[in-house]
Amino acid sequence: MNNTTHYIGVATPQANPTVEIEFQQFLRGPAYGVFTRLTSKAESARERLVEYLQQMPAALESFDTLPLSAFAFACTGSSYLLGEEREEEISNAMMQRFQIPIVTATQAIRRELEGRGATRIAMFAPYPQDLREAAVDYWARLGFEIVTSSGIEMGPDTRGIYALSDQQVEDALGQFDSAGADLILLSGTGMPTIAALRNSTVPMISSNLCLATEVLRRIQLWPASEAADIHKICKK
Repeated sequence: MNNTTHYIGVATPQANPTVEIEFQQFLRGPAYGVFTRLTSKAESARERLVEYLQQMPAALESFDTLPLSAFAFACTGSSYLLGEEREEEISNAMMQRFQIPIVTATQAIRRELEGRGATRIAMFAPYPQDLREAAVDYWARLGFEIVTSSGIEMGPDTRGIYALSDQQVEDALGQFDSAGADLILLSGTGMPTIAALRNSTVPMISSNLCLATEVLRRIQLWPASEAADIHKICKK
């Protein structure tokens, strides 16, 4: 077991309160999350999300001389809008520059889906329609089928996600039809998911769960062959 202290840099959208809470649950010592904010003055959610991913260099620079073991980009919407090619281009450039593992939420989800052999996905996401369509297209381009896509209607401003409670998410999932899917993907780092993951009786993963466990894999604190499991990694 690697006993070195690992600082994981995590970039989260400016108004998102959920990532810090869930990451502290999902990470395990000697790995500790340190956080920075992705900021934008753009009025539209779409513009903000695009700017967030383009800000990855500045997000990494904001940690100054802190020696990071890895960096996690905790926003799925940005990747859905810019697409996998641009996402890979940015993250690969940052890995080359900073010489640490760089993982986006969607890259981590993809790694988990592939590891489980899951190809038919039921996506639960509190996104506006245009972002949900972008998400479906993103996964289709990577060879995954979104057999159903639904969530909680929050309106055009994605910041409404941050007001959701655990109970609202669980209640909505109780009405969610995932028949025919290999698993349920809870997409969106701002949506609280820990209670839903703990109480689920069907295979279920989330953006934050996948991102945290993939970072642990990259720094060899989580077996590469082991699937993300809320019951194994969530601190009691």
